[in-house]
Amino acid sequence: MQSIYKKANNGANRLSDSVKPVSYKLFFNTDFKNFVYEGTEEIAISISKPLTSIKINSNKIKFKDAKIISKGVSQDCKVKIDEKSKTATLSFNKSVSGKAVLLIAFSGVNNDDMYGFYKSEYTDQNGKKEYLLTSQFEAADARAAFPCFDEPKFKATFDVTMEIPDGMLAISNMPIKSETASKGRKTVRFLTTPKMSSYLLFLGAGKFDRASTSLGKLKISVLATPGKKQLCYLALDYAKKFIAFYENYFGIKYPLPKVDLIAIPDFAAGAMENWGAITFRETAMLGTEKGSAISYKQQIAETVAHELAHQWFGDLVTMEWWNDLWLNESFATYMSFKAMDFVFPEWQMSMQYFDDVIATAFSADSLIHTHPISVDVSTPEEINEIFDEISYEKGGTFLHMLEDFATPKVFRSGLHSYLKAHSYSNATKYDLWNAIYKEALKSSAPNGKFIKEFANKWLDNVGYPLIKVKEGKQRARLSQQRFVISKPVSRRIDLQKWVIPIKYLSGNKVRFELMTKDELEIAHKETDVLKLNYGQDYLYRAMYEKRNLEKLGMEIKSGRLSGLDAWGAENDLFALMRSGAVSAADYIEFVKSYCIGVGYPANASILSHIDWLDFMLYGTRLHDNAKSLGLAFAGEMLKRLGWDRKKNERNIDSLMRSHSIRLLGQLGNQDVVKKANSIFSRYSSGKGEITPDLRSSIYATCAANGGPKLFETILKMYKKAKNPEEKRRLLQTFGYFTSKAEIDKALKFCMSPEVRLQDSFVIPAVMSGNPRAMGEVERWTYANWLKLMEKYSIGTHMLPRYIENLSMCSSKQQYLTVENFFNKKANFRGDIKISLQKTLERIMANSTFRSKNGI
Repeated sequence: MQSIYKKANNGANRLSDSVKPVSYKLFFNTDFKNFVYEGTEEIAISISKPLTSIKINSNKIKFKDAKIISKGVSQDCKVKIDEKSKTATLSFNKSVSGKAVLLIAFSGVNNDDMYGFYKSEYTDQNGKKEYLLTSQFEAADARAAFPCFDEPKFKATFDVTMEIPDGMLAISNMPIKSETASKGRKTVRFLTTPKMSSYLLFLGAGKFDRASTSLGKLKISVLATPGKKQLCYLALDYAKKFIAFYENYFGIKYPLPKVDLIAIPDFAAGAMENWGAITFRETAMLGTEKGSAISYKQQIAETVAHELAHQWFGDLVTMEWWNDLWLNESFATYMSFKAMDFVFPEWQMSMQYFDDVIATAFSADSLIHTHPISVDVSTPEEINEIFDEISYEKGGTFLHMLEDFATPKVFRSGLHSYLKAHSYSNATKYDLWNAIYKEALKSSAPNGKFIKEFANKWLDNVGYPLIKVKEGKQRARLSQQRFVISKPVSRRIDLQKWVIPIKYLSGNKVRFELMTKDELEIAHKETDVLKLNYGQDYLYRAMYEKRNLEKLGMEIKSGRLSGLDAWGAENDLFALMRSGAVSAADYIEFVKSYCIGVGYPANASILSHIDWLDFMLYGTRLHDNAKSLGLAFAGEMLKRLGWDRKKNERNIDSLMRSHSIRLLGQLGNQDVVKKANSIFSRYSSGKGEITPDLRSSIYATCAANGGPKLFETILKMYKKAKNPEEKRRLLQTFGYFTSKAEIDKALKFCMSPEVRLQDSFVIPAVMSGNPRAMGEVERWTYANWLKLMEKYSIGTHMLPRYIENLSMCSSKQQYLTVENFFNKKANFRGDIKISLQKTLERIMANSTFRSKNGI
């Protein structure tokens, strides 16, 4: 199977290895009125062969002067800009080799597109509009701030100096070295960074509140715009605990003298791991221990832990090129849950990992239009496309598998060796394999000799396997093939095979085999229950014969099958239903017969799947079956949990309470709707409170059953809210309204100046999961597409989200409409290509599902 990510122009956009940067001395003179900055730089370079021209990266930067100095001789440079490749070629008369220095004077614009060196707007405590300057350089946007060698392998040191208005704070990767004030301005110099990649540099200036602590000699700070200091302490506490964990786990101290965690009002990504100066969306970092919902606190913890893991995986050791992006993102994903599980064991994050990370990997990689974890990319556009569920969640799942396969001891020792060997440098996947492989051989790990083959298969193959089971009297025959939701499982779509550890339950015995070929026979009596992937540590699905599926159901119902294995069995059955191998009626009957009252994480999975069925079957003869199941399943859960949090209650119970209330409200359970309306009425009139854990579900329930009066109440609450968490929650609430008038008003509001650019996709995204609103979302998307293209530049990476909102369409006519509309020249842009392919495939899969089920 050919990856959809084809290697573009054989690396023609890459810079030459003949010139390498050694150090940068950067100066930025900021202007908070016109938002145009002046800059100068000295780049010390090493040239391996005589050259009369040097190509560097530059994007929308104006060159004012350029010189090259070598061996005491200075030459003026002619500058030729190539806007398409985002490069500048500096040409000079006499050839130069060895050591040299580039001297460049330039200017740039602090845009509001949330990439490069950009401006962010906020309203201060007195209602005055203010601005701060910040930067976002990953993957290839340092070149949008200053001319540079903007590839990960070109590591160099950076000396940064900024001139800013007096009374403001300048922030960069290192602590401040000196400040000099003069005539209402000040010049701030920072200490020299270690060797690092250009995309990790940070430039920031503005007014900030700061909360700080220390861990040994390391200073840890959380910064936010004035008036939000009280919201900084939660992330500060998390950061200190996670850094201590990572230092111990990796056996390497935090590499810099300080780390700042900075909340930015306008921020396209969730967060960014700039070395020593990490940036976050406000909603990804600001909260309080008592005032924030458990789900929100876990989100903050996960984001903080993820970015701090990058300080080792990504910053200290950086992938050589973006094809190994997973070395950054997969590790940060996996290590963040490991850190949370250690620091907060009561949160049970190792269990939540399955329904969060692994379930996401299963879903994203079930398409034909996917890519390997390790994938060839060349252009910035291709690079940006792989910041997706495959690089994050599937890669994180792969590391979970690798740790189990190699053993935790070998895995940890291998990581330590890898980090030590490549500190302040670059690495490839092969460097990691060699480190783990050597540790495995040292300790005689049982699967040691298979580690490289195992790793290469799972990194380089597209998708994941389905194992089909055929039982005999004393043996069972297993066969592997790639699983996709858009093709029948009876049809093999490629010849890939995986190295699959088969840990399985047969009767009451747990056995292990290693599957390296298309087929494998295992010991198993057909009278016993068979459960493959026992413990659910590996990324494959299992398809059983009907009689064994019934036995599995009985094991789930009796509680003899663990929560994870119940999750796996149900999850596999749902996926097989999506692919057409199992009917919706059979899936619903299985859950109804065997899974009512099942524990976590199976209950979380089933709630999500009932959500999907409610949407996909809405308006059909089968919808009553799905609705009945949802009311019974969520009703039993709410009856068991109650509305109020109990003393010492598990986080997962609080999460399930909220989810069950929202689903019951969506399905029209009148007792739930009545109680939610009563609670909200008292709260909105100032006569009562809503616990933070229930606000989202109560708001959603009221909106799903509310009208114009409630809409205006939510709108007023949104405009008044100052807390980022509450503001985001209220914005999401607009997506749950079901009447056309309120849906239209909400869609109009999301495009207004009162909703930040980074947040305007939220309302249509929530609506795209609301069957009562989806039709309006479709019409609105087509009608506003040209405005959306203008609103979101390619650098924001946000336009594809509006394509993905159409993934729940389910008819052949909708497929053709989406395909024809977005492939028109006026409507197509390069950054939507991959999202469009995936969306079309999901629509076709939905259409096939409906056809297979006679609807």
